[in-house]
Amino acid sequence: MRRNDDPAAHTVQRRTLLLCLLLAAVTLALYLPAMAYDFVAFDDDQYIYDNPWVTGGLSVAAVKWALTSTFAANWHPLTWMSHLADYSIYGPFAGGHHLTNIVLHAANTVLLFLVLARMTGAAWPSALAAALFGWHPLHVESVAWISERKDVLSAFFWLLTIWAYIRYVEMRKAESRKQKFFYAVSLVFFLLGLMAKPMVVTLPFVLLLLDYWPLKLYAENSPPAAGRRAQDKNLHLPGRAELPLCPEFWGGAAAPPYRRFLDKLPFFLMSILACVATLVAQRSGGAIKTFDQVSFFARAANVPLAYAAYIGKTFWPSHLCAFYPLPKETETAEAVCALLALIGITALAVRWRRRWPWLLVGWLWFLGTLVPVIGLVQVGGQAYGDRYTYIPSIGLFAMIAWSVHQWVTRCPRAGVWVYGIAGGCLLGCVLRTQAQLTTWRDSLALYTQMLTVNPDCAQAENGLGMALSNAGRKDEAIDHYKQALRLDPNSVHARYNLGIELEGAGRLEEARLMFFEALELDPRSEQLHNNAGVVLAQQGKNELALAQFQQAIQLDPIYPKPWFNAAMALEKLGRFADAVTNYNRALQLEPNSPETLDRLALLLAACPDSTARNPARAVRLATLANEATKSQVPEYLSTLAAAYAAAAQFSNAVTTAESARNTAASSGLQDLAAKIGADLDRYRAALAQPAKPLPEAASTNK
Repeated sequence: MRRNDDPAAHTVQRRTLLLCLLLAAVTLALYLPAMAYDFVAFDDDQYIYDNPWVTGGLSVAAVKWALTSTFAANWHPLTWMSHLADYSIYGPFAGGHHLTNIVLHAANTVLLFLVLARMTGAAWPSALAAALFGWHPLHVESVAWISERKDVLSAFFWLLTIWAYIRYVEMRKAESRKQKFFYAVSLVFFLLGLMAKPMVVTLPFVLLLLDYWPLKLYAENSPPAAGRRAQDKNLHLPGRAELPLCPEFWGGAAAPPYRRFLDKLPFFLMSILACVATLVAQRSGGAIKTFDQVSFFARAANVPLAYAAYIGKTFWPSHLCAFYPLPKETETAEAVCALLALIGITALAVRWRRRWPWLLVGWLWFLGTLVPVIGLVQVGGQAYGDRYTYIPSIGLFAMIAWSVHQWVTRCPRAGVWVYGIAGGCLLGCVLRTQAQLTTWRDSLALYTQMLTVNPDCAQAENGLGMALSNAGRKDEAIDHYKQALRLDPNSVHARYNLGIELEGAGRLEEARLMFFEALELDPRSEQLHNNAGVVLAQQGKNELALAQFQQAIQLDPIYPKPWFNAAMALEKLGRFADAVTNYNRALQLEPNSPETLDRLALLLAACPDSTARNPARAVRLATLANEATKSQVPEYLSTLAAAYAAAAQFSNAVTTAESARNTAASSGLQDLAAKIGADLDRYRAALAQPAKPLPEAASTNK
């Protein structure tokens, strides 16, 4: 085994290791306080804690769901699998889910440094770009928001793809057999990135940019005429040779230009397929706004304004928040000015491409990687979002880092001042990130800050209402839902949430009207049909309720709640066999639901229709319900006792009923305890005279 005794090489390795440790340590220290934060009522409910697939943890069925689901208007199976794995490990402990995001972000920061340093051989500008990436407050949203796992996860595979591609280029230059291996690895990493978040579809375009700089595989990269630019030896790490300028690498200087695209073709094909899958998922989820909702002119005008906002918040990250609503009126003059500024910057980057190629590459990286989320295809109601800058900002950070290094190289006397300013900017980023991080500690903090930035934001009012509701402040929640509807009368979410609160307050007729008003705006919402049915059932209108549940089932056959609610309505209508069928279907969709297990067990144990009765199965189901709740729910214990009695196991019925009565009494449920006591007397009587039938079947109405 040969030893490498080159002192310069050892110096490079030590410096690289120290910079990696510094970047990782500061990034982790900056974000680890988020482990004390909770989930937020901003997608975390449907992505994690209220998602039965995720809370069930990893399983074959859950992985199959992740691979085939377009839930939440997205297809990102790898992201779903990461959430499944987290819940299997951490359960409902939000800090563990935060930790995964934090570790991925720290890994991305180090990976970015290593990738840039390997491509350019320049340690310090690579470290500066990576530090800006890791510590910039614009990235707080992608890291502190658990539901944005897709950002940090997709970026991880984005950077690994670039690393594998660099190795492929190196191996091909050396005519090594390993080139095919690294090319295949790059394709695999790219596929994993697409499965984490489809926004990485722009990566093939970025690889073409990297061919230009810093890999310098284009003929135009040949050294310029004497006097225009001197080679900067200080730009490279000692002991590392620059990749040579080799147009022949692509088949010779006279080879047609398309040869440069050939090895990108599989990447582009995968991107096209990912785009199609994403559009299908978003259309099926109703996330894409139609031209009736947001005109094409309004979308087009928002594009340069969004780019300008991203640039502004990169250089002056103030008034950051999780939602920036689309402007109510099109700002034509501002859009034209922003467009002209973008064109001007692009023209300058093209003009200076030979002297400062990183400006062109960084700028086009920034512009190009934002295209999928810039708003021409409008998804959601936001004008732009901090989270969308996670990968695109790398282009701007590279422009800054290499420009700073070039300035110091050409003006050594200014080095102290330049590095001092750069250090001050990094310190400012750290402090601003610390402050921004606290806005994600819980839902109340998040939506309060969102309203501070955007006082007339209906989405923020609606979100604050949800946060207040979860905190038990129901009356305040209703006020905020009403304020949301004042700001946006067409807000389906605000009507839905207000309907939920009104139902919980016993204001059933108001809740019914609210749900049906929401259904006029969104008639294809299975949740609205289901909740409208629940209110109708509470009003005793079971036939009408059943129609709403059946409509919800037709819209989403794998949504378990309407199957369960339809079963309850059928039970009240005396259609017991149909009720059993619907309970069975609900149980197939949600096998571990204690409520479904309990209701079906009670019906099978005490159904007035003897043909639908099945005491043995009732015992099994009721046992599962109590195992799932650790025998702490008196109603479920009461059902198990009834099932034992129906199966003529009166000794078990007495023991279980006694436990149910004691549990109800200790919980302050005296009426329930009295009812269970009456059942207990019947079980004892049957136990004393086992030859006689049970005096009266237990009621199926709890």
